[in-house]
Amino acid sequence: MSALESTSTTEQALVGHNPLSANAPTDISVSTRIDYNLRFAKQAVLVIANSTEQYSQLASQYLVSLSNGPSDKNESHFNVAFVSASIKLNDIQIRCRLVEQLFINTLFDPEQSLAVSVLRFAKQQGEAISIVIDHAHALSLQLKYELSQLVHLAKKHNLIINVVLFGLTDAAKQLSSNKSLFKNKIAVIDAASGQVLSLDDKKIHHDEVSSSLTQWQKFSLFLVMLVLAGIVIWGYQLITEDFNKNRSNLSQESIYAKNSDTALSVTKNTDSSAEQIVRQMEKKQKLVTADNIVKVGLALAASAEEINRAILALPVLSQAMQVPANADDVINALAQSSNSLTTAVIPPKGIANKQVKEQGDKKPTEIVKTTTVTQIDNNYYQNQVVVYEHGYVIQLAGFTDKKLWHGFIDKYPTESLFSYQRLLAQQRFIVVTSKVYANKAMAKAALKLLPVSLSIREPWLKDISLVISEINTFKG
Repeated sequence: MSALESTSTTEQALVGHNPLSANAPTDISVSTRIDYNLRFAKQAVLVIANSTEQYSQLASQYLVSLSNGPSDKNESHFNVAFVSASIKLNDIQIRCRLVEQLFINTLFDPEQSLAVSVLRFAKQQGEAISIVIDHAHALSLQLKYELSQLVHLAKKHNLIINVVLFGLTDAAKQLSSNKSLFKNKIAVIDAASGQVLSLDDKKIHHDEVSSSLTQWQKFSLFLVMLVLAGIVIWGYQLITEDFNKNRSNLSQESIYAKNSDTALSVTKNTDSSAEQIVRQMEKKQKLVTADNIVKVGLALAASAEEINRAILALPVLSQAMQVPANADDVINALAQSSNSLTTAVIPPKGIANKQVKEQGDKKPTEIVKTTTVTQIDNNYYQNQVVVYEHGYVIQLAGFTDKKLWHGFIDKYPTESLFSYQRLLAQQRFIVVTSKVYANKAMAKAALKLLPVSLSIREPWLKDISLVISEINTFKG
């Protein structure tokens, strides 16, 4: 039975109820269910089974139905491409096999997303396309997303592009784990029952690993918690003891400080009184004539009687604070106070010149400008592709030397620059782009606002899906 004959049978058998509902009959064939989804739902289809023989047989039957051609002459002929996926084949090799089968003698970029390259060639040729892939569980998540996105975009451009995948249940589990990427873009069909499964179905939902602790493990964990609690209590006691000791020491120091402050206040009062006496003695010395100075032999020191009078003239603050001073102590205090008032500290000439020279030789301190180097973050683009399906970036530069890349980032600290790694000629190649814009129009507007120094480099726009494919080449 061909695909179109099965479709006509489906239209007659499914009158009065929805074939995609949970109450649909279980005797509907898988090929009929595939054909119905391709014609009406226009989504990519994934047929899953628990064994390889089961889904491979269905894939062979579907290819035979495609080779028979359409039953109606008015329907267009499908350009078919078939690939048997394997973990030994990377994304670039699978892209090459698909494009080479569909478009012979056509130049293409193997690193470009299938949603971009196949859609562009399909627009040019205007031919219906059917892609069949066996062992779909060996495909990467990136290729699954590209194929589902291809069908989604073809639906918007009124193009006929059918994608049917056959694989194990693990392929559907991968879709369920990333259901935000494949919502309303792919239909999962059970090969055993022919029913359409939701991405939240228990059969394909990713099982959560539940780790149950044994009794011995629980007892060990309880002992560890007790030991930790004991350590915390012991440490708290030590900290409390240290705090109490420091507090007692501080109280003793405060008492000592108060006593010392009272002693200093008394000393300051006595010093002020002594300064007044010194001033009076200096006035008396100025009145002494030159003859008297010669007679005395330049002896300007005060006598013991004058010192005793000066001490008796001090204001008595309290009887408990009157401390008599020796004559020698008073003379030394007067000499030190007069020297401090009249003497200026002048460094020797050699030392002064040396200091001036050192100050002249000093260079102004250099201000070191610190810059934050943008890290290479491939996850940024992978997260943005979920938000912006048709996003674009502005590619500004590319470097194989990491030092040159650092210099470029430091040159534009105010720009929002992002970087990712890819393989180019079997070497690591760092690509610098702008942030991800929601669509191509916004990216073009941002391109016109770039600084002149960046516009000279002739930057260009790049599809976010192409960026993801380049990142995957480096991961592989």
